[in-house]
Amino acid sequence: MKHIISLSYSSYGDNGDQKVNFLGEEIRITQFNLNFDFELAKDIIKEYDGIVDAFSLSGVPPAILYKGGGFIHPQVSALKNLAKESPVMDGGLLKKTYLPWALKKFFLKNQRVLANKTVSFYSGTFHYSLIDELESMGTRICLGDPYFFLGMPFTINKKKKLNKFIKFMAPFFSQMKIKKSNLNSFEKQVDAPKRMLEFYRSDIFVGNESAFSLLNLDHLKGKTILIDFVNDELLARFKEAGVKDVIVSMPNLIDVEKCNFSLLEACLQVTLEKGDYLNDDLIVNWMDKENLESDIIRFDGEDHEQASKFAFIIHPLGRKHLFNHPLLKYIRPYSTPIEPFAEEVLSYLPGFYYGKIRGIVSEKNGKEVEGLIYTVPDTPKKLLEKDVNSIYKKLINLSEEACGHGAGIIGLGAYTKIVGDAGVTVEAQSPIPVTTGNSLSACATLWAAKFALEKMRFVQKVNNRNQGRVMIVGATGSIGAVSAKILAQSWKEVVLVAPRAYKLLELKEEIQEIDKEVSVLISTKPETFIEDCDLIITTTSAQGKKILDIDLVKPGAIICDVSRPFDIKEEDALKRPDVMVIASGEVKLPGKVDMKIDIGLEGNIVYACLAETALLAMEGKYESFTLSRKISYKKVLEIDRLAKEHGVRLSCIMGHNGFITDEEFELCREHALEKRR
Repeated sequence: MKHIISLSYSSYGDNGDQKVNFLGEEIRITQFNLNFDFELAKDIIKEYDGIVDAFSLSGVPPAILYKGGGFIHPQVSALKNLAKESPVMDGGLLKKTYLPWALKKFFLKNQRVLANKTVSFYSGTFHYSLIDELESMGTRICLGDPYFFLGMPFTINKKKKLNKFIKFMAPFFSQMKIKKSNLNSFEKQVDAPKRMLEFYRSDIFVGNESAFSLLNLDHLKGKTILIDFVNDELLARFKEAGVKDVIVSMPNLIDVEKCNFSLLEACLQVTLEKGDYLNDDLIVNWMDKENLESDIIRFDGEDHEQASKFAFIIHPLGRKHLFNHPLLKYIRPYSTPIEPFAEEVLSYLPGFYYGKIRGIVSEKNGKEVEGLIYTVPDTPKKLLEKDVNSIYKKLINLSEEACGHGAGIIGLGAYTKIVGDAGVTVEAQSPIPVTTGNSLSACATLWAAKFALEKMRFVQKVNNRNQGRVMIVGATGSIGAVSAKILAQSWKEVVLVAPRAYKLLELKEEIQEIDKEVSVLISTKPETFIEDCDLIITTTSAQGKKILDIDLVKPGAIICDVSRPFDIKEEDALKRPDVMVIASGEVKLPGKVDMKIDIGLEGNIVYACLAETALLAMEGKYESFTLSRKISYKKVLEIDRLAKEHGVRLSCIMGHNGFITDEEFELCREHALEKRR
């Protein structure tokens, strides 16, 4: 059996002795609480060196780093060098590797907890490796080192200044003995000097178990704690102080009262072969294998991590829509002469909060979510012609504002998801996940196509397969490829149209792997097969250029125009009253939805991309579900399933001029029957 002596330098109380199991190895751990007794620590190391397999030394300052140098406190160095045979592990190697990695992993799953927050370090000196990591997450840091070590009532807010402070103080630190009286306990929040108020007002406080054990905790009411390890005694103190929640970086892997990095590092060391020493590679492999994660402990029972709110960004779809805002509605009847001027001037304004959508209730789990709607005052024309970075800035600023108001995810609507790299840059700088909503938009288009087919009643179904032909124009694009893969499973024949033949062949192979029954035809021009198609989906990036001859389309056929600007112009659609041209399918949300804002649709109908964002909030799936110009076939199937479970349904079908009624479907069918005869 391996034996470790755990020296807890800053702890006091009874010593202990117990056996634990770690990575299949039985280990005896003998605990000594030293209460800052340096001579006792030396005596224990001298007595047991070579007898035990390792020492762990906790409650002492770590190796102190700064730009261009660093040092180890002489007392710590003396204790480590005293042992000649049994290694003395202080946890520094494990801590510097594990903490930044664990924090980043936690942030990716819990962005709202950390992003856009102010973080106070009692000692940035002791948590040097975390400063850059937290700043990269959008936090603002406040370092209390001058007060913590010297009682000087001011703080540091830049790592560059911290480097200067450490370098200047290094000679003094080296001469200071390690004892409790050297550290400020942060007791006088009420009487704190103005320069310390910033420290106390932070959202998150970073420290280790040893520091928190020595601190007064009165200033932590309603705050979040970031700590490496925590024991039951300290948790009870946090709860009594009114702490909101505690982020614990390292799970309790050893069944001991006070686990810490030095003890864990010693346990890892004694599992190695004799003569081998712990290194970064061994630690990384262990971390990866154990799949370690940080945890968050909440004291008030509320889910602060993922509030039941989502946000969504809209924009005016044309010049006339600029006057939908309540403050401008009164001049809408007279707006025509000033629309060009308004479009130009308003595009220089930042985005702003527009209103709320309340009463959305999931049919699956009864969860109620609330939508925060924001808008940028840019028309499609302005969004496409302005510098992309200026648009990114508006969207990122709105995502930060939404995060501050409790939104767990934000969706991009209409042209805001087309600009630049389709949400990728915005997501990278947003404090909360971003989705374009295109997965549900693709679903809604196919829902609309299915509904229209049933209304027109020209295509028969045998064994759940339409006995006709569907064409996808722009099939190798993101929405086109996804649509083709899904439609192939319910149609007898699928026609793929795109300008590059080799990409069509690749897509054809992918489709035939998914469904072997469908017949797949390919062409670089729609006209090759257009006369025999019952359904045509257009998903091109032709920017309004003519992509097919509507005169050749089969009477009674349905065209779903997913492209923006439209592939099928309104005047072309009017030429063929026997062909049903659909612009999009919009959806309705479950629950008694209360929406008093104008988003360009009537009643409680919403865009599918907005509904995707709400769906993800209902499911508690706060992640960047749909991003970039590529849409995952599997994610479209997943969002389709979630929509059915939570109660998101197709509400209406839109044409160029608004909703398409049942009467219009019947009239189109009559024209088609007459032309077919």
